[in-house]
Amino acid sequence: MTASATPTEHEPLTSGKLPPAALAGLLELAGPPPAELIVPPALGEDSAVVRLPGELLAVAADPITFPTPRPGHFAVCVNANDLAVTGAKPEYFTLTLLLPEGATVAQARAIVEQAVATGRGMGATLIGGHTEVTPAVAVPVLAVTMFGRLVRETPLRTGGAQAGDHVLQVNPYALEGTAILASERQVDLAGQVTAPDLALAAALLEEPGICVVEPALLVAECPDVHAMHDPTEGGIATGLREMAEAAGLGLRIAAERLCVLPVTERICRPLGIDPLGLISSGCVLMAVAPERCAWVEDTLRTAGYPVADIGVFTADPALVLVDGGGERPLPVFAVDELAAKS
Repeated sequence: MTASATPTEHEPLTSGKLPPAALAGLLELAGPPPAELIVPPALGEDSAVVRLPGELLAVAADPITFPTPRPGHFAVCVNANDLAVTGAKPEYFTLTLLLPEGATVAQARAIVEQAVATGRGMGATLIGGHTEVTPAVAVPVLAVTMFGRLVRETPLRTGGAQAGDHVLQVNPYALEGTAILASERQVDLAGQVTAPDLALAAALLEEPGICVVEPALLVAECPDVHAMHDPTEGGIATGLREMAEAAGLGLRIAAERLCVLPVTERICRPLGIDPLGLISSGCVLMAVAPERCAWVEDTLRTAGYPVADIGVFTADPALVLVDGGGERPLPVFAVDELAAKS
């Protein structure tokens, strides 16, 4: 489970992830985990891991609530991503589909077909779920639960980084947010961003897309890869913070090494949006022992994935962003920039 200031108990919540302190209080309700629960629910963790006879099973559950052109596809992708960064191969999933009143059977069929096709492409099979038409939603809301067995002896954890590990970024950040902005904010961007840029940005959901199962599993079996995390709501800055805080470490991130597409900056600038806090499905963060960084980078680049060594985890708990102007704290985004600037 992941989350992103702390309201009082009865203060209305804003859109986005539940604040970390509030979520931590909810997770405490589960009580002590049983011995077979190897990775229990915790802040920043992408999947739970349960020990079964002879194997480890990872389970992830996430909804799709933002409007997207292919919700079935994206619902499967984001949950498969959560399994892959835990070191598990997606194998089975359930799908709960809540449709607004006025939806048609054809719409439901299209969403389920997307989910089935996307799952099939990564070796994951739809095994059940629930469909319902309800006035409780205004757009289709999908919730997927994904299951898969680990490809390594121990699970990768969001908080598995060690002091001295390098931080590798695979794929540009803010891909998903850029595409959503190009589709949802066309009126605001008219006259400020060219039509080719809008088309290019909107197409990012398809190419390179948001699925990171392949790059994550390419290196997941390496024991010197200590942690992985796929930054989603709150952007890459929140993803980095979640990794560092879960490990009890600090960070020094070199801003000039961060990989971001020029079109992202051209889309975000006129909207006053900081890409560092923009939803970033399609990107992976890895904590890798320094002696294995070259191998991990070579393996990923050979397979066609852009990768950058963007910083290091430190014993000093400070979370620092280093740029041409010196050092500053890694920015905090209480909610994703997509929601904050809508």
